Amino acid sequence: MNTIKWFNNYEKEGVGDIYEGAFEIKNFENGQLILKADDKQFILNPNHTQFRKYHKGHIGNIYSTYAISDLLLHRKNLHRIDKRMLNFGTHCVVIKDAKKFVDSIFAKLTEMNYTFSHKIVSYKKFTNKDINLSLFHKNHLLSYQKEYRIIVWTKENLPLRFEIGSIENYAEIYSAEELIKNFTIGFQE
Repeated sequence: MNTIKWFNNYEKEGVGDIYEGAFEIKNFENGQLILKADDKQFILNPNHTQFRKYHKGHIGNIYSTYAISDLLLHRKNLHRIDKRMLNFGTHCVVIKDAKKFVDSIFAKLTEMNYTFSHKIVSYKKFTNKDINLSLFHKNHLLSYQKEYRIIVWTKENLPLRFEIGSIENYAEIYSAEELIKNFTIGFQE
């Protein structure tokens, strides 16, 4: 699990997120930026200015994954995974028993005396005037990621590593390209 700061600073498109760790965004139209140096003053008139407030210091670590859930079929009968997910790597693991997988993570984190939160990420437009965020909000431009995340409240700004045992009985590895090209997600009664 990488740190929240790692995701904020990582520069690979679609993977890093400059909003990671922000708890408030303020957008301004028609404001002025005033630059002062000694006895000179320059006034800039940007069309749009955005200020972000971030949590101070280290917050915790994040594990995130693509969430295959009924939410994918909210307004449609069939879902395809977006090709931008190829930015995350050449291969992926399909977990066929998600409950068993996350329960094993939760059990290990509890054994290690960590507290944690988890849920599916909500996506918001970050263009409204005042926006309050949690660590479970992301920019709507990243909604193709369909993210489920676990946030572990840790004290050190280091990756968190641990083992949960074998997942071979309920997981399969796939080429990400083949999965995106050939997989569809639907529902049948």
